[in-house]
Amino acid sequence: MNVKQKEEIQKEFFLQTKSPAFQKSLDYCAQVASANSNVLLIGESGSGKEVAAKYIHALSSRAEKPLVSVNCNAFTETLLEAELFGYEQGAFTGASKSHTGKFELADQGTFFLDEIGDLNVTTQIKLLRTIETKMVERIGSNKKRHIEFRLISATNRDLSKAIIDGLYREDFFYRISTIVIKIPALRERKEDLKDMIMYFLDEMQRVNRIEITHIEPVVWDFLMNYEYPGNIRELKNLAERMVVLSKDGIITESALPVMKKKRKKPIHDVVDRDSVDDIVSWKEFKERTEKEYLQHVLHVVNGHGAEAARRLGISSRQIFNK
Repeated sequence: MNVKQKEEIQKEFFLQTKSPAFQKSLDYCAQVASANSNVLLIGESGSGKEVAAKYIHALSSRAEKPLVSVNCNAFTETLLEAELFGYEQGAFTGASKSHTGKFELADQGTFFLDEIGDLNVTTQIKLLRTIETKMVERIGSNKKRHIEFRLISATNRDLSKAIIDGLYREDFFYRISTIVIKIPALRERKEDLKDMIMYFLDEMQRVNRIEITHIEPVVWDFLMNYEYPGNIRELKNLAERMVVLSKDGIITESALPVMKKKRKKPIHDVVDRDSVDDIVSWKEFKERTEKEYLQHVLHVVNGHGAEAARRLGISSRQIFNK
């Protein structure tokens, strides 16, 4: 693949960059694309690991073959096994017809396992056998099928710590991590921030059929200095919010979520004459703030209630109730 073709693929996936850190990651992706080695992409949630996987696949000799993706965090243990390996008709209650597993669908192509750090030990053992032998057996069947695929995995967890804690098998980790590529967080590639803000604002204007003519300076100041703990996914959600909540084509500070409105005034000057009319009861403020923050956290973790509960230090039931 020549340089021009590679640049076209980068443009297709919006991977043009001015960041040396991100360019290093992209160069590494391009370097390993032609091989068949298993790749582990590490990085924070929302940093673009799935796009990096698509980029590797697009640069590889498998580009014309399927890229099959599975989010390990989206299924229970039982459902994940059925999704990965498939099942035969009558294998269990509700299996009214045979189902082809994702491994089979990825034959000759690339198989992307997202959030692989969330797998329990039992599932790790089953996957290890498949990755090593390239053989799959549907639930309820005695017939083994040979498949040929290239594995790319991704996680936002510290798997070394998980191994020490006994939550992750060392042999499984070594099998999936022949090549490890770190995808930098958005705060580590601030050189790209302005272009990314404009890209998502343009996209959300088109999607929502709203034209933005002006962005208040205080909003720009916030956008360029915010740390984005939810990375690219959070920036995209924020861009959509601002466009939808714009007034007469103008994005004002009121379009920013409550938790993101960080004033730079001295503490004694925060409440001035112009803001007195905005004072609400303490109870109402707490309710508003909690709602905003829960929405923010759920956006960051892509709607996964269990992960939101883990990060907040509360139970899944509390998340559901709230």
